[in-house]
Amino acid sequence: MEAKQTNLNKQNKKGFKVPNAYIIVIGIMVFVSILTYIIPAGQYSEITTASGTTVLDPNSFKYVKQNGITLWQFFTSFYEGLQKNQAIIFFLFLLGGYFKIIIDTKAVDGFISLLIDKLGNKVLIVIPILMLVMSLLGDAGVLINPVVAFIPIGILLANRLKLDPICAVAVTFVAAYQGFSTTQICGPTLQTAQAIAELPILSGFGYRFVIWAIIFIVTAVYTMRYAKKVSKDPQNSIIYGEYELMEVKEEHITKFEAKHGIIMLIMLVGFGIYSYGAVKYSWGMDYMAAIFFIVGVSGGIVGGLNGDQIVKSFVEGCKEMCFSAMLMGCAAAISILLTEGSILHTITHSFALFLQNFPSYISAPLMYVANVIVNFFVSSGSGQAVVVMPIMTPLSDLVGVSRQLAVCAYQFGDGLSNCIFPTNGTMMACIALAGVKYDKWLKWILPLFVIWSVIIMIALTIGVMIGIS
Repeated sequence: MEAKQTNLNKQNKKGFKVPNAYIIVIGIMVFVSILTYIIPAGQYSEITTASGTTVLDPNSFKYVKQNGITLWQFFTSFYEGLQKNQAIIFFLFLLGGYFKIIIDTKAVDGFISLLIDKLGNKVLIVIPILMLVMSLLGDAGVLINPVVAFIPIGILLANRLKLDPICAVAVTFVAAYQGFSTTQICGPTLQTAQAIAELPILSGFGYRFVIWAIIFIVTAVYTMRYAKKVSKDPQNSIIYGEYELMEVKEEHITKFEAKHGIIMLIMLVGFGIYSYGAVKYSWGMDYMAAIFFIVGVSGGIVGGLNGDQIVKSFVEGCKEMCFSAMLMGCAAAISILLTEGSILHTITHSFALFLQNFPSYISAPLMYVANVIVNFFVSSGSGQAVVVMPIMTPLSDLVGVSRQLAVCAYQFGDGLSNCIFPTNGTMMACIALAGVKYDKWLKWILPLFVIWSVIIMIALTIGVMIGIS
């Protein structure tokens, strides 16, 4: 498998190379700074609602004196961006560390291996159950980048059921990202966006849960239909003749033990307590960080990790979050430049004038489409939240779409498109590890993405009509 991976890496180097996300963000910052000398400066007045939320007065827009960004403002914006989002950045570091402790206990690996062992070759049972587990872990934010490590488990399943590597990626990566995309609780994306939009943390839980359930069922059925066709006749595989089922050595498979069950139970209880508290008592990120400090450390102890190993896992988890956390700060600098250059409100006003040509139930789906486009360039979910929500929040106020639905448009547009865009490094790593070429992957995933998008746009339209807030 290692030799095949090396060959795949060599092949990928010859193909399309996407610039580093930091390069893209810095490029956007330079572009925005130039725009502050081109786009007329403008300003809305702010008003405070009865609930204490600050919104823009839609009738107050006026042009003001041009205020182009200086070179010094450009350089200081990096620090100001980090400072502006320090609470969210610290939260991301902590959560990454706590989840890394759980992952290093191998509890999740063992649990999934147990499912495969117990369900054997019952394709119509094992696939939806395994996808459900992966979806829930994605929903919780546990398996986003780490999902790459679960591709060998998907390959093991494909071997046993006589399926192709596309199925291996579908039951692991796609299922996890489906859960992540429609999450009701994920801190780095949903909670970050809600904090920027000044919404109660985890508000809109029921609406998102219904969408998660619908998208999950559609994804599972789509995958099972394809798996049945391949199982019946291998020539039905999109990559027929281009693969050999890879052998996964026994020593690479984690056997499920009693301690793994206890750790999974601890994690489940932690999520349950936090979800209840967030909905009932409006607990925020501080409560989640505290609860998962307990979950991570206690899970590590039950998993047999000593103090040094727990600390090492925690630090490694923080390191893994460094790229996304620092990117959030850089992305926030874009909003700072737009604000200091006095063109944020002008851009918002222009979008509002465009969207006001449509009823609000059309504006919400258009917001989703806009976020899909943005995600091609800014593939970090937390980074995109910081880039788009400062614009989407006032824009939603102006066009009659609730802030909750604006967050949903960002969330769904960011998450689901991660399964099709080559700018998502995790997806590219997963299909490379499974030996699936990008063009063949796109042939399989694109129809599913279209189905997802139709469902999402209908759901957003219904959300406007029933008054989701």
